[in-house]
Amino acid sequence: MSARTTPEMPTSAVRLSGDAIARGRPHRRLINRLAVRDIGRHKLRSLLIVMLIALPVAIMSGLGVLLRSDGSVSGSQALNNYGDADMVISPISNWDGHCSQQGPTNTYCDDGAEPDAHQRAQQQTALANLRLPGHKLHPLRTTEASVSWRLATLSATVKAMDLTTMRPYRMEFPRGPMPTGNNIWVTTGAAKDYGWSVGSRVTVNGHRYTITGVVREEWPGNGPTFWVAPRSPLARGGELTYYVNGASLTRQQVEKLNASGVGVADRRAEESASQGDTFERDMFALILAAGVLSAIVVATIAAAAFAIGARQQRRMLALLGIIGAARRDLMGVMIHQGLLLGLTGALLGVGLGVGMGNGAVAIIRMVYPDYITYGVDWGYAAVGSVVGLLAALTACWFPARDVARQDALMGVKHAESAARPARRPTLAIVIAAIGLLAGVGGVIYGRRGTTGDVMVRLNIGIIVTIVVLYLAAVSAMPWLVDKVSGRKSSRLPIRFALRDLNRNRGRAVPGVAASMAITVLACAAVTFCDSLAIQDKAEYVPEFGDHIGVLAGEHDDGVRTSDDRVAGEIKRVTAVFGPHVKYLRPEEPVTCGQDGKYCTSSLEVTPKVPNGAMSSTVAIDDGTLYELLTGEKADGRVMKALDDGVVLFSPDATRISQAIISDHDERHGAGTTVLPAIHAPHHALGYGVPNLISRRTAAKVLGVSPDNMKTQSTTVWLRLPHTPTAKEGDRLQHSLMDVTGSPSEFIWEKGYSDISGTVMRWSAVVGTLLAVCVGAVVLALTLSDSRGSRTAIASVGASKATLRRMVAAQALVTTGLGQILGFLVGFVPVAVMTCVGPRWPMPMPLPWLALIVFAPPVLLALVTMVAVPVPRPRMQRLD
Repeated sequence: MSARTTPEMPTSAVRLSGDAIARGRPHRRLINRLAVRDIGRHKLRSLLIVMLIALPVAIMSGLGVLLRSDGSVSGSQALNNYGDADMVISPISNWDGHCSQQGPTNTYCDDGAEPDAHQRAQQQTALANLRLPGHKLHPLRTTEASVSWRLATLSATVKAMDLTTMRPYRMEFPRGPMPTGNNIWVTTGAAKDYGWSVGSRVTVNGHRYTITGVVREEWPGNGPTFWVAPRSPLARGGELTYYVNGASLTRQQVEKLNASGVGVADRRAEESASQGDTFERDMFALILAAGVLSAIVVATIAAAAFAIGARQQRRMLALLGIIGAARRDLMGVMIHQGLLLGLTGALLGVGLGVGMGNGAVAIIRMVYPDYITYGVDWGYAAVGSVVGLLAALTACWFPARDVARQDALMGVKHAESAARPARRPTLAIVIAAIGLLAGVGGVIYGRRGTTGDVMVRLNIGIIVTIVVLYLAAVSAMPWLVDKVSGRKSSRLPIRFALRDLNRNRGRAVPGVAASMAITVLACAAVTFCDSLAIQDKAEYVPEFGDHIGVLAGEHDDGVRTSDDRVAGEIKRVTAVFGPHVKYLRPEEPVTCGQDGKYCTSSLEVTPKVPNGAMSSTVAIDDGTLYELLTGEKADGRVMKALDDGVVLFSPDATRISQAIISDHDERHGAGTTVLPAIHAPHHALGYGVPNLISRRTAAKVLGVSPDNMKTQSTTVWLRLPHTPTAKEGDRLQHSLMDVTGSPSEFIWEKGYSDISGTVMRWSAVVGTLLAVCVGAVVLALTLSDSRGSRTAIASVGASKATLRRMVAAQALVTTGLGQILGFLVGFVPVAVMTCVGPRWPMPMPLPWLALIVFAPPVLLALVTMVAVPVPRPRMQRLD
């Protein structure tokens, strides 16, 4: 029977355009060939889409590397505390001879006291005789040592353990066996502070040792730390701690150890207790939300590129429709392009993110000595790849749907048919209102918890609200473009530009959306950083007054430095700042131990305010320290306050007339006294400055006579000719290290560091540049697609000036509308939610927001007016 149709055959047997559905491998190969051919023909557009898709994937992959490297995720807290061990058995820090440890992870008592020498010996004896069948014990001995360095003698820590079999915490050590004999390892922090490296010779306890390795630790501690083999003479007599592998101890075993002053910290108990900690989940949710927002933004820009690409290949797709290709085949060509470009972008993003993340780790390792590791977090990389691939498929699906709906004959002939009237965006308005209200309500509800949790939840709420408003704005964009482009204008270039935008909303809407995308991120970042800057500046409290410096006057063990060393330090200060430096080493009332060696400050002063204030120590003064700290002579009012009360330097309570002075150990006991108070001048206030009282007043509060009151010299206070610069401070620090051995001996008021404000300003500049770049790329694609319509206008007699102004008007309207929408979506939720959430002041960085919103459209309009070539008419005029 003939395959041709006859008039007698039913019409259902006739194959119409778009009805035939081809299947099979050849059909899939054809679609694949068409998709790959278009990608190859438009390499720059394809490269743009690949880089856009790679952006959110790289962000998530890179953040995963950084979070994993510093121990913020992946059970790092347990690794910090236990290393490779299942338990840590150590002396109970405040064992009084009979108390038990507080919990399975806390090796200290609730109401214990500092153990005496006999009790410490009892604890170490119990540890030395410890036997736990079925468990593997790894001993760590820790002791103190003295190190000779230049003109100073340093107090160092020596640790002895076989690190090749057990890591006590997060650390990185050299390969090979532990150092023995005259060899020793040092931490990276000490090596950086004191200029040591592999091969350096150090004198420890009077013996010379060679540094053969550098250990990178999470917690390097104060002063140099050295590592040696377990049987090294340096560790002899050190305090013993065991890192244990094996099953958890029973309650009876723990109680038996507690009776000897030994505590057990269990890793499994800590991991079980930390499962309820929501910080890591909140952090993952925050990064995921940021990745999704970035993906939506880049999907919007990529959708613009796909939409222009669909219009550029509309003739080929229309021909496929005429010869019988099904609508899903037409969509398949576009979706296959999105799949190929999305997979390429996802793989590229993972590579870039992991590479840049580990590159950042390498830079951090060079700058900071703390332990931070290279690696890959495959969870973040996988989620980022899925997000990027979905962004690519979403970006290509909408243009593919529009291609499938087009009229095939019109597509073959031309594609400049008028767009259908846009619908009123009622649903988009409802979604935007609900999203904003839900975001505000969620932020108010999330105010409970710690400050860190509140900030993470605030950021999540802001991002989710921006995503909802963003989607609502995108869905309402056709109506907005229709309303804007439908306006009448008496000027011919503007009339041509608006008419072209109205007839080709499929080209105009993606351009507006692409302009909006970057502006949303930039406005949100600038607004949030400005809010942080306002809050940081409001909460900033100076440590010292103007022109004031401090030389730390005690070692870590509480022993005060000698007057000879102080004199040597003063010489080095005057060598940097000149001979006009004034200094004073005041005294403070102290309480000493039984041996009379270790003394601590006896009194503290707190301004008497309803909500409490920061307390600080007390210094005895007769008016001379007041003059040094303030730069003003102590008049009669000040001297009366010193005799009868206290002179306050607290910056958080400047309008009070009373202060509470109390014993350091009995702050709320019977020793508390209320005294009259005055405040020092505003320029001298600082939370690190002691409050001043007379010797008679201090003795009266302590209940002793002035002659019998114990005092001790404190830190050296300096009045400098000017506020030190960072260069002068570093120079003096290095000079003082020769005498003190301390890398942080000199302290001064560095002032408010406007980090958030700096980030805000850079965000505005970078956001503006990105908006210009994205707008330029999208405009280039748009102008290449609209060349036919401009050629037609030129053919009917439009002048070059008219065409140039028309292009400039299109650029101004398209980019400007996107910038305004981006401002509303990015600024409004951040401003509202930071006010109602943490109740911060309303951020209003209007100059920087104006730069983001107005600079790109104006700049692009001027550039297009000058740089875009005018198309030649298709036919010559005969007149």
